[in-house]
Amino acid sequence: SAFASDASLWIGTSRLELRLPIQVPLAGYSRRNGLPATDLHDAPMVRAVVIQDANRAVALVNCDLLIIDERLMEAVRQRVQAARSTPITLLVAATHTHSGPGAYGQKFFEKLSMGHFDPEVFEALASRISEAVVMAASQRHAVGSLRAAVVETSGLVVNRMVPEGSVDAELTVVTVHDEKGTPRAVFVNFGAHPTTLGAANRQLSADYPGVVARLIEAKFPSAVCVFFAGAVGDKAPVKQGEGFERPEWLGAQLAQQALVALNQAAPKHLAGTVRIEQRTLPLDRARVRLGRWRLPSWLGRLFVDDDATLTVVAIGGDVAWLGLPCDVSSELGVRLKTHARRRGIEPVLVGFANDYIGYCLPESRYWTDAYEAQMAFNGPHTGDRLIEELQHMIDQLVVQGDQ
Repeated sequence: SAFASDASLWIGTSRLELRLPIQVPLAGYSRRNGLPATDLHDAPMVRAVVIQDANRAVALVNCDLLIIDERLMEAVRQRVQAARSTPITLLVAATHTHSGPGAYGQKFFEKLSMGHFDPEVFEALASRISEAVVMAASQRHAVGSLRAAVVETSGLVVNRMVPEGSVDAELTVVTVHDEKGTPRAVFVNFGAHPTTLGAANRQLSADYPGVVARLIEAKFPSAVCVFFAGAVGDKAPVKQGEGFERPEWLGAQLAQQALVALNQAAPKHLAGTVRIEQRTLPLDRARVRLGRWRLPSWLGRLFVDDDATLTVVAIGGDVAWLGLPCDVSSELGVRLKTHARRRGIEPVLVGFANDYIGYCLPESRYWTDAYEAQMAFNGPHTGDRLIEELQHMIDQLVVQGDQ
């Protein structure tokens, strides 16, 4: 489809360490019992890419955190608004590392997996993330080209819900170059839980997404590498070696394949436009199940959310970032990607974005006894409804673009 526009696109980027008290509890495993980190292996980071045209600005942000919850998102939004005169749409996602900082969640289930709430940690995270957005927004490099490529990986991810079950092993890479051809941003999108280190690890680490970013940024010092977790809901990483050899091995495999893909990446249509759809979808009332027991919904509401923020950001004609606030299963992820491609759009799936509602599975998987099914809090239809809503949003953006 043709997108006629005279407006230009600009890009700005930033990369900051999430500076935290070293004794912060680690997030990701309830069986760690909120024990504090013993030391720092590799610093959790926030990376921000702001892309703007004459009318709109969007920040695509990743943080080496387990999740982004509603309160943290709201705190970041308020700080960004206070610092800027013009509005900016935020797509802030967690890489879902299970060795990142905890202590910033206030809901019951968040405390189980990330230790008791610490206002100092919450404050540090909110201010660093917003600082990264404001910093990126203050730079303006004219965008020269946008490239995208998809590679089918093999031997890096397995289905943890259904042994021998299908997995989406695609690695998607998108790069944004400035007018001189210098790479400014590299987006890497892959779906496998960042759990290479396991619950025994007590050192702060970004897990394998941090390794991917480090290796790609070493290759392109002018760029920030933003890793977005795709449909990781039912997908575990393949592990090689012991301890920190594991994230190093998986991160190196992915970085290597991403670099090969970048060399083959096709230039995408760039008619200086940023198009954004962001919606809050009301969900079925919370149904928290503990084994065979179901909590009454009034109690369930104290545990989990009753709405979901969905985001579609299209840059130029045919690349779109699709933000979901959950651990989404590969089956739903494939359904969404297939729909986008039918509409001529290369999708970048962004899980753990702007909020967190637990796991999203197709209805057929909801009724099982699997851990993932027990963590699907808003009833059997939630996963399907989120995907349908995002499909509508994609359709609307395509129609807008054709006008």
